[in-house]
Amino acid sequence: MEALKPERVVDDAAADFICDAPSNALDEILVRLSPKWTLRMRSVCRAWRDKLDHWATRSRRKNPPQPLLCFDRVACPDRYVRLTDYCVESLDLRSGRPHHVLRFTASDYYEAAGARDDDDDDPPGDTEPEVSRVVDYAKMERENYADGFKQMVLLHASVDGYLLVSFSFDWYVINPATRHWASIPDLTLWNVIGFYEHFSSGEYRVLCSGGRTRTSSTVDEGPERWYHIVTVTRPVQWRSIGRPIARHVPRDHGLAAGVRMAGVSPPVQLRHRHLHWPPQKSQGYRILVFDIWVDAFSWKEPAPVTDMDQKDMALLEFPNGRLGMSVSGKNLATVELWRLEDYHNELWVLAYRIQLPLPWMRLMQDDDCWIPPSVVSADGDVLILSGRWLLHCDRNGNLLREFGLPHVRRMLPIRHVLRESLVQHRTFLNPKPAREPPFFRWLCGDPSW
Repeated sequence: MEALKPERVVDDAAADFICDAPSNALDEILVRLSPKWTLRMRSVCRAWRDKLDHWATRSRRKNPPQPLLCFDRVACPDRYVRLTDYCVESLDLRSGRPHHVLRFTASDYYEAAGARDDDDDDPPGDTEPEVSRVVDYAKMERENYADGFKQMVLLHASVDGYLLVSFSFDWYVINPATRHWASIPDLTLWNVIGFYEHFSSGEYRVLCSGGRTRTSSTVDEGPERWYHIVTVTRPVQWRSIGRPIARHVPRDHGLAAGVRMAGVSPPVQLRHRHLHWPPQKSQGYRILVFDIWVDAFSWKEPAPVTDMDQKDMALLEFPNGRLGMSVSGKNLATVELWRLEDYHNELWVLAYRIQLPLPWMRLMQDDDCWIPPSVVSADGDVLILSGRWLLHCDRNGNLLREFGLPHVRRMLPIRHVLRESLVQHRTFLNPKPAREPPFFRWLCGDPSW
């Protein structure tokens, strides 16, 4: 009888180990590997591929959400060399370490084409970089995208490991962990209000409202606002849904007035079905809800907060699937985190009231670019961002970490989180056009990948 080849014995033993390994043992192994090596393990054999795909699906909701920092900074101290680093980083709240998500360096052609200072004759050298600032999203809503904000990476939305990003007028849906991506049409002239996964079909969809014109600074001039769904497939599918309202809702509380863009007021997707937007003026300070199964809107009452027009509110998801609401103010040293305890009866309870460190608050408030803090996790982690500093506090108000922002010129307010996902979707595996997005250019040599 012919002896078995040694390599075949090794292959069979490895396949049997992966197939028979307990879930907790497999978790302990795979969490220590980078996404690149986990994905490479899928190609060993069919048994490994099936087991790892099942693990990726099971573990993606267990990954803790990590707040995303989106900014650009000076790449070269020489003022005549117009190079800019465009970066998106995730912040691990447990270790306090930032991780590169997207990064590339490019010539800042927008600034080069704009007006130069009168002191252009000054010699090049280590000149003082521009003072960092947090991008004013309200200004972005008032002004045309085609103006000053086209030349930066804009993070519009995120859901389960996928990001909706744009640079100039190029738009992409990207999974940073797998490096899979798909391009979509330019949505600059539309108001992107949501991005979600339609679980029954496995499709990713973008929810838009109205339309912009390049000669107008407003969205949908006039009282009528209409809503559209963009399905990320090949080819991309557009579908108008009008202003649908759920049957149990007696009247429209503000759909005709429009919804703030997702970059300012991102929705949270709960239970694979409903998108929830933070309270906003156009909706009468109610929580707008969109049922992705039937494509219909409804509203829920928010937490019992007074003076909502003076507060900054954001939504988050608790590990048990409940909805949370962060409430802060520009001149307040406290932050509140509310939890929707009874979804159907709209019963809210106060989870945490966090007193922030007063010395740092006074220092941050002196910065013109300071924005209200927000709770970014169900454990009560608070991030405070200004033009020069990023502070991380716990739910007891203790300052855990402080991050300086040297050479950062523009930073988006922290509105989105990333849950790493290695789940692969067929839409993002199809052949791509020759023009690849630049976002992974710098990361090609990243040892963590």
